Amino acid sequence: MQIFTKAFRYVLPGIFLTWASQQLSAQVVDTANVSISSADSVALFNKKVSNLSKFNVKGHIKDAATGKALEGISVSLPGFSATITNDKGYFFLPVSGYDATIIIQNIGFSPKEIALKGRKEIEISLLDEEFNSVFDLVTMPMKKVTKSNVPYAIGSINANDVWQRGMASPDSYLQGKISGVNAIRRSGTPGMGANVLIRGFNSMNASNQPLYIVDGVIYDNSEFGISLTSGHSYNPLQDIDIKDIDNITVLKDASAAIYGTRGANGVILINTLRAKEQATKIDFAAYGGFNQQPKNTPVMDAGKYKIYLADVLKTTRLTQSQIESLPFFNDSKENNPDYYRYHYDTNWQDQVMRNSYNQNYYLKVTGGDNIATYGLSLGYLKNEGVIRGTDLTRYQTRFNADLNLSQRVKAFANLSFTSNNQNLKDVGISRNTNPLYLAQIKAPFLSTQVVDNNGEVSPNLAEVDIFNRSNPVSLINNAQNIDNNYRFLGSFGLNYMVRKNLNLQSIVGVTFDKVREKIFIPSKGVVSDTLSKAVAYNRSGSYVSRLYSLYNDTRLNYSKSFDQRNELSANIGFRYNINKSETDYGLGYNSATDEFVSITSGQAALRKVGGMNGDWNWLNVYGNVDYSYAKKYIASLNVAMDGSSRFGKQADGFKLNGNQYAVLPSIGLAWLISSEDFMANLTAIDILKLRGSYGLTGNYDIGNYSAQKVYISQSFLGVQGLVSGNIGNPYLKWETVTKSDLGLEASLINERLGFSIDIFKNKADNLIVYEPVESSTGFKYAVTNNGAMENTGFDFTVNSRIVNKDIKWDLSVNISKYKNKVTKIPNGSMTHEFAGATYLTKVGEAANLFYGYRTNGVYATSNDATSAGLSYRNSFGDLIAFGAGDVKFIDKNKDGVIDDADREVIGNPNPDFVGGIGSILTYKNWSVDALFTFSKGNDIYNFARRELESMNNYNNQTLAVINRWRTEGQQTDMPKASYGDPAGNARFSDRWIEDGSYFRLKTASISYNLTFKNSAIKYTRVYLTGNNIFTLSRYLGADPEFSAGNGLFNQGVDINMEPQFRSVQLGIRVGL
Repeated sequence: MQIFTKAFRYVLPGIFLTWASQQLSAQVVDTANVSISSADSVALFNKKVSNLSKFNVKGHIKDAATGKALEGISVSLPGFSATITNDKGYFFLPVSGYDATIIIQNIGFSPKEIALKGRKEIEISLLDEEFNSVFDLVTMPMKKVTKSNVPYAIGSINANDVWQRGMASPDSYLQGKISGVNAIRRSGTPGMGANVLIRGFNSMNASNQPLYIVDGVIYDNSEFGISLTSGHSYNPLQDIDIKDIDNITVLKDASAAIYGTRGANGVILINTLRAKEQATKIDFAAYGGFNQQPKNTPVMDAGKYKIYLADVLKTTRLTQSQIESLPFFNDSKENNPDYYRYHYDTNWQDQVMRNSYNQNYYLKVTGGDNIATYGLSLGYLKNEGVIRGTDLTRYQTRFNADLNLSQRVKAFANLSFTSNNQNLKDVGISRNTNPLYLAQIKAPFLSTQVVDNNGEVSPNLAEVDIFNRSNPVSLINNAQNIDNNYRFLGSFGLNYMVRKNLNLQSIVGVTFDKVREKIFIPSKGVVSDTLSKAVAYNRSGSYVSRLYSLYNDTRLNYSKSFDQRNELSANIGFRYNINKSETDYGLGYNSATDEFVSITSGQAALRKVGGMNGDWNWLNVYGNVDYSYAKKYIASLNVAMDGSSRFGKQADGFKLNGNQYAVLPSIGLAWLISSEDFMANLTAIDILKLRGSYGLTGNYDIGNYSAQKVYISQSFLGVQGLVSGNIGNPYLKWETVTKSDLGLEASLINERLGFSIDIFKNKADNLIVYEPVESSTGFKYAVTNNGAMENTGFDFTVNSRIVNKDIKWDLSVNISKYKNKVTKIPNGSMTHEFAGATYLTKVGEAANLFYGYRTNGVYATSNDATSAGLSYRNSFGDLIAFGAGDVKFIDKNKDGVIDDADREVIGNPNPDFVGGIGSILTYKNWSVDALFTFSKGNDIYNFARRELESMNNYNNQTLAVINRWRTEGQQTDMPKASYGDPAGNARFSDRWIEDGSYFRLKTASISYNLTFKNSAIKYTRVYLTGNNIFTLSRYLGADPEFSAGNGLFNQGVDINMEPQFRSVQLGIRVGL
């Protein structure tokens, strides 16, 4: 009787409050996918009342920040009982046993799972809903799961800060957020996004990018074809407005194996906007900002440049009198008719770069009823680049809906459309058309405009100069690089409850993607291009890329809980993906004038057209079993069997109906040590979990037709025909990555302190390599699976709520390290060339190491050079001794000649570790957010600086060359200027290798909440956000963070891309 008395004393006040308060009538417990309203708790209470005398738990719930008791908090044991707290914060709950785990959840607070561990009374403190809790739900491939119950290495983000990061794309947003995820911004060009690597590189020549799943559908992030604009790449992820994202989950280990041969590089699951409540909710946000022009590269002004130029000319065949007679050295206005043309001091970089502005508007509406809920968003963005004439304009819309068609049938739909219009300029290695590069090398004593003998300046732009350099202002004003693209992604899904515990789910998604580029390079002011049969004075081009993709994922799910302890969930299903791509291009040359910019205006004989079609299919049959006992012992078993049209017919795999399939199993195990009874008295430990995983994943990015013999069109003596295009390899198969992981997670002191640490090993085998073949075959290489490498490393994350009173301060730190090693490659090693440098990939070493010459200063005197006794070979093969002012190269093999045999590893682009530091400080209505990112130990090949310090031509150079060797006995580390560089002082060496380590305040935001009483406006939040606020680095280039491409073999090379820039943005968000 006493038990019943206690039950009524604690439970009845809660029931009364439920009937009296409309707000409490709709509370939902979603953990474990069971909806339980407060009204339902009455029925559950009555149903289970007969068990009250057996196992009951009572407790008290309070606010962790204020210590106040919390009323109306939902407390449940799903499928068994539920209640709410009374006005004093107390509750009384019947449970199935004292080894059960109860769930506490309520709007406005972070959820919690409490393992009773034999206890009958518990005290609980809840944190606010903004807190990133270990008990939050995370999206896994099969279902949503409480993070503490996941047996795999994952990272998750509840995208609470996306409103102040409105200009970021999803890939760049990940930077510094999750351990093991290294998101490297490609450049400062708006929309270019980031190169995302999860635990390093897993492939040499195939893709290293993760698989993206958006709202259950594969989101193709590939680029089909090559942009006509130098240094540009299409980034489909920019089509997702970051403010549409609800949450992100990253699968880092063998959990990705459920996606078979598309999971080798990890998987990123993105969920977009969904209605969280039925009431209509309207959010509108408007932003405006300022983009600051990056700091100019410190090159010489006109006076210093003339001195340098004279030194260079002295090394040519010109005599001193001939040099002095040149118009730029003759300072006499009377005797020099070209005086006014060569006596300017132009800052060319200011003519190319600028301060610019950005703006963004966004509307989101969510709501619905008990039949259907919906989420709708509309967005507009205009972001001007810091290179003049560049900008990005984007229009986007998204509509998501969830429908309750009947008690057994539920449906959902996701529709999105994005259109982008972008004006670009050539960047990277494009010496005649990259305005940023030309602004650095252009002679400063020249004018942007035509100047006559009397000094009158014409409105016409100057032509190609005396040194045969293009006019960058002509490219800024007259060149066209237009990129228009759009993407539609639509999906529809059904969930049919066949019977209790058995559900059939299916989703169908369709993607349409189109990219259209148009370029025109004028003849006026631009160096001509040399073709095989002609000289091109102006150039035009058009490029179109199309993608159609059909995707389906159908599975049967069985879920059942046995006696509240044993929980089983099993899935069997299949996915298929049908893809068709087409790329077409046309190039035209030498239209009559620069006014005619179309391809058809060019000379017909020089016109080029081409393209490529791609068709590939993917089938993935999978099975999954998840089991949990008492939420303490957790196991997950997956197996995937993949087939693809890309695989060779004789590949080594499971053969079925003449096709080869990859069979890829995985397993994950976890032990929640903290849920054991012997941990009951250790109240400071909320979660202590040991987990491990092992499995096989694959990479099917081996080329659509590499396994087949193909023929290509070729013209010979005016006759068109077909010739062999490759060496088909019918044994070609998927790449295989074996992933092992061991992790420990802990949450302490009511989640005030948490950490996770993982050690991992990814072993990649059957890697695609381009293996050299005999010249008699007519080809240079064949595509084979004869490569292998491995990555080992660790991920570490610590989260802490340092202060939890009126002032709340959350601090998080993550750090990751991986070590790459090649274990197999044809002939044991290979080299490749890029940007004038050599890269070595060798068994036993990391892939893609910088391979060049070691140096030890500069010869100060002729005697020093003679004593060294070193020589080099000139273009005729003659040995020439080094002299004073030449670089001291290390003679590795001691043969007295500096040649290729003296090259060695001089740098490694892989970092020692990377990471991020996040801080959120709130006080009343104020909030200050900051994100720091860092990289340590990665080397950079500064190709841009090499171009500006080689001192072997008439290009302007950096201020560093003022300290060049000029006189006998001068002590300096900068060699002499010498036209043509006969001694090879500028050859690829450690002179151009720099430490790329940096520490950056990536973003910081100050926000303030305005509150309104008795108003239609529910809230207003004002943001002031800064991006790229400061960077600490010893790197001499414009920016230590960049990516010259997505592949392994062009990492760590600064090719003069558009640098990232500092921006400030003011925004306001209004909720109705």
